[in-house]
Amino acid sequence: MSVVCEFELLSRTLPLTGVAATLETILTIDDVISGTKDAPSAVFSTTGVDPDRLEAAMDGAESVLKYVALESAVVESRYRVELDASHTDIYTRLVDLQTHPMGAVVTGRGWKVSAQFADRDDLETFREACGETGIEFRPRRVFESKIDSTADYGLTAAQQEALLAAHEMGYFDVPRGADLSDLAEELDTTTSALSERLRRGQRQLVGRTIASSK
Repeated sequence: MSVVCEFELLSRTLPLTGVAATLETILTIDDVISGTKDAPSAVFSTTGVDPDRLEAAMDGAESVLKYVALESAVVESRYRVELDASHTDIYTRLVDLQTHPMGAVVTGRGWKVSAQFADRDDLETFREACGETGIEFRPRRVFESKIDSTADYGLTAAQQEALLAAHEMGYFDVPRGADLSDLAEELDTTTSALSERLRRGQRQLVGRTIASSK
């Protein structure tokens, strides 16, 4: 049975970690883009950061080869960055295991990731790979994926868990019975990671229901 693991990868050498540390903020990874083998790219977003300070931090980051602003404002900025492949080896190892990375945020200490593994052996293989590269693997939560694939509307286990908790705690009520921080505390995750998980889950749910009937 597949397992979902929420874990931290602790190392200042990981991509964009130095940027997050300089700005004392969290960067939410919105997408990882397949490009040329030597120049993987990612799209990240952040809030409450002056775009000039953000770009100055990226200019000084060894892991960032180049970047382009998709949205640039203090309220929210979104950038596509081309990353130095020498800083992305552990993510490549994660993908090579045929896992399903479901979400990630970058902090000043490393990356917080949620991923679905085919089984616990693959999870252990990834943990060992982290040790080989000098990256500390710190699991925060591991649970078996028990979702009926015929009725999950394409949602991941973590997305379904987050949406169900949001519904039960009144997050979707008017007025709200719980806010994002309440949900994050209940699910033992960060508000940034949870916000991304809810957005992705809602998009998937609408795409499989309302949008698919058009």
